[in-house]
This record gives sequence, C-alpha cells and structure tokens, in this order.
Amino acid sequence: MENTLTPAYMPFTYLSESTARILSALLGPVVVYQPLESTIPEGMGALALRDLVEIRKPITRADDRLCAALAEFTDWARMNPGKSTPGTGYVSQRQGEIPFFDETAVNRIRSDINRYRPSDGLADHETRKTEAEFSARLFLALAQENDLATDRLDDDLNQFKSLENVFLDTLKDADEVGFDRQASGAAIWRDDPGAALTGTRIRAWATLAAADAVPPELLVTTSRAVIDNLLETHADALRLDRLADIRLPFPPAGTAPVLSGVLADLANRESLESADLSSIASPADDAVAARTVTVTLFGAVNRTPATVLRRLAPAALAPHEENNQPKSVRHTLIVLVES
Repeated sequence: MENTLTPAYMPFTYLSESTARILSALLGPVVVYQPLESTIPEGMGALALRDLVEIRKPITRADDRLCAALAEFTDWARMNPGKSTPGTGYVSQRQGEIPFFDETAVNRIRSDINRYRPSDGLADHETRKTEAEFSARLFLALAQENDLATDRLDDDLNQFKSLENVFLDTLKDADEVGFDRQASGAAIWRDDPGAALTGTRIRAWATLAAADAVPPELLVTTSRAVIDNLLETHADALRLDRLADIRLPFPPAGTAPVLSGVLADLANRESLESADLSSIASPADDAVAARTVTVTLFGAVNRTPATVLRRLAPAALAPHEENNQPKSVRHTLIVLVES
C-alpha cells in the first residue's frame, strides 16, 4: 500500500464542500479541528460522512464556560449590528473589509476572556495553559461564524453573477452600444479569509493541533496570507523553504489522491535540497486551463510536525516531549492550494 500522510487544514475550522473536494482529490481526507462540539457546522458533518474531511476535537474541557462566553459575545454582537454582525452592509458599505473582525469586536473578545477567567487555585503554569486554550477556542469559534457568513455571502454573490450573465446574454444590442459585461459583477469584493488577524488565527489553530494526541503529518492551507505570515514570522526558526510551484489538472472523481504518495516520500528523505520534484511537476504539462489548481510546496527542513506546531502555538502551552514518541516524518511539508 502506498505511504500516505495525514493532512490538516490550517488555520481554519471550516471549509466549503468545493474546497474539501479539491483538497481530498489532491491529498486525501483532511483533518479539520473544531473548537467546540456544539458549534460544528452542519455541512461539516456531511463532509465527514463522505470521507472528505476528518473532524477532530482535541480540547473539550471547560465547554460550559466557553459556551457562556460565546453566548455573551453573540448577544453583544446582535445588539451592535453595525460593528460586528457578519455581513452587515456587505455589498454597499463594507467592501474590502472582513465583516466580523473589526477592532471593536476584538476588544470585546478580550473582555469576555477576562470575564470568564477562573479564580481557582490552579498552579501558575496550569492557569496559563488553561487560559491559552480557552482564548484560542473562543477566538476560533467566533472566527468560524465569520467564515460561515462569508461563505454564504460568496454563494449568494455567485448566484447573482450567474443571473447577471443570463440577463446580459438576453441583451442583443448590448455589445453594439459598448456595454461592459465585466464591470458590474467583477467589482464585488472577494478576499482571503486568512488575511484578518492572521497571526492570531495561526496561534489559535496551532493550540488545538498541538493538543492532538496524534498530530497531523502534513499541513495544507488555501490562504496566501497565512503562508506570507509564516515566511515573515517563522521562516528562520522553522527552516522554512519554498520547494516547488506546481500546476495540476483538477483530478477526476474517484481517483487516488494525486500528491499523497509523492509527498510522503519527500517528507522522509534525508535532504530536501537535492530532492527530485519532477514527479510532482510533470502533470502540469497536461493541465487544462479551465480546470487547474496551483500548488506551492514549502518544507520545514528537519522539523517534525509536532515541533512545528509547538513553535506556532502560544508560549504558555507546555512543550510535549518527543523523546518517547515515534517520529512519523523527518520534514514538515506545508502545501498552499489555490484554484
């Protein structure tokens, strides 16, 4: 059987069906971490049943406390729709701005974290660890609501664009009068969800991933902003290098993940410097322009996934000893997928 790696989707806790299909076709089912069992989006469960994703909840303690803080923030957001309700004034007033993450909302998150800080007699280290986990889970639960709202809005805008195209096709004389078919729909805002509070997203997500008893062996993202942040902030510590840019035809349904075995072999090589990536890059020659994905491959040289996750997580978290744990891979590969 071909060796494979377990990929984890970072630094998000939600992905659309179309994204799940692309990632599964390239890498196999992806692990998606969840901050709270009661907030798992309905669609995510359906994706898990179809083996497109694997849902994991590595931290479950203090759920009641987290639910209370989340409910309080949601009530506040409902009373302040002009500031933090996802999607408010999306088309007319908020173009180019992530609708949920404004400074007022972030300040409120910090206030709720302090409000629900425990006053029991935990040791200092345990208190810091507990609070780091609570802060991360609250942030991710709120970020998930934003991502869900943004995804629904994108669906609505796509439907609007389709209707607009049908309407324009009925205008027989539009071309003769110089009507611009691209101007109206093309200007509607699209953005990278990882571009808002990128560092905080990464730290919060890494908190969950680092707590996983069986860490992922491969990291995958669809956010260019996340990769830029990793390169700017962690490149030296992680020995993070860019390995390859690959353009692939979209894999047909029912085929084995096209990159899984190649990346598993690459992650265990003695060195990445002399690695022959021709077996990955060669499918680009057959790419069909209308149905392609672009894959950019990065490698954290001689850094295991557990080491990478500890580097990305908050310093308050206790480092896990790897001495008695089998090292599944030698190098951590990070894959950026853009379609």
